[in-house]
Amino acid sequence: MSAAFINRVARVLVGTLGAQLITIGVTLLLVRLYSPAEMGAFSVWLSFATIFAVVVTGRYELAIFSTREEGELQAIVKLILQLTLLIFVAVAIAVVIGRHLIESMPVVIGEYWFALAVASLGLGINKLVLSLLTFQQSFNRLGVARVSLAACIAVAQVSAAYLLEGVSGLIYGQLFGVVVATALAALWVGKSLILNCIETPWRMVRQVAVQYINFPKFSLPADLVNTVASQVPVILLAAKFGGDSAGWFALTLKIMGAPISLLAASVLDVFKEQAARDYREFGNCRGIFLKTFRLLAVLALPPFIIFWFIGEWAFGLVFGEAWAESGRYAVLMVPLFYMRFVVSPLSYTIYIAQRQSMDLLWQLALLLLTFICFTLPDSVDSVLWFYSIAYAVMYFVYFWMSFQCAKGDAK
Repeated sequence: MSAAFINRVARVLVGTLGAQLITIGVTLLLVRLYSPAEMGAFSVWLSFATIFAVVVTGRYELAIFSTREEGELQAIVKLILQLTLLIFVAVAIAVVIGRHLIESMPVVIGEYWFALAVASLGLGINKLVLSLLTFQQSFNRLGVARVSLAACIAVAQVSAAYLLEGVSGLIYGQLFGVVVATALAALWVGKSLILNCIETPWRMVRQVAVQYINFPKFSLPADLVNTVASQVPVILLAAKFGGDSAGWFALTLKIMGAPISLLAASVLDVFKEQAARDYREFGNCRGIFLKTFRLLAVLALPPFIIFWFIGEWAFGLVFGEAWAESGRYAVLMVPLFYMRFVVSPLSYTIYIAQRQSMDLLWQLALLLLTFICFTLPDSVDSVLWFYSIAYAVMYFVYFWMSFQCAKGDAK
């Protein structure tokens, strides 16, 4: 593992650590300001926002790392901005025309649909900005951008708890934080890049749209399916077992997602840049793939083993007895979280090799398994245990697929 790679990871890690500490810290306050049912309703709303955020960019932001010249990059950025605005307007019109469809969704969606649309737009543009900072190798600014997002959301949600009633504080706090943090991060990308993107001719925009069509053609469906698979459990739990179960599950995902985001996401930010560079120069990225795998697999093992024995007790101690159930959920899902931690960053090799069709098939199988796990069992424990084991197995398959792509011989 090169010193440069470790240095880059460390720089991103500092920012990600700050963001996660803020998220965990504010969660300690939020669980005392909001009930499990209110947290569950917010989580359902946020799940829909997260799903829609995948669509608004067409996943063209992934193509940024495949561009070979400045003109292509500028055209991609302009294309993404146009897509996000176009989809936002289309969704708003569709909601107004098809109001009866909104009424058939969870109550929180019908009441806060406009906030949902704006938040999805903000999250989509935020992904674009973070991708640009990564492409520019501005890892210090990338870390600050992550901290800014977490801090803006945290301050807004805590403040809103005293100004608004119920779930409104969580929703409008999330919306305010995303918009402000994204605007701040956009300033760090550089004024010259933004101006050049605006001046990019339509011919070039159409050209890159066709050149990188595999991203919306395969990556968008695959990532949409993956996002639905990751977000739909909260929705299904709320529908089948009530808002409290959804709230406990949401806290489990947030807290257990912290170590995954903390290191795995930091490694990914650096790994995808170096792996893409190796793949362009040598036709494969096998070396950095295996080194990163060993790092993640060894690093994650001790803390997950310890958590298996003390997880439920730790949740009750930190968040209060009302949230101890979240700790029990987390222990049941340890196999899932470990495999996700190790495999998720490495799976980016599928995009680098542009084998999105493989990814789509895997994501469809994952979504099917998710619905089976959350609909057939008749108890929360059975649901979570089947879900954890099924996902662990699927992530093992994902690892094998990613390794084949890293070798440069995927078919």
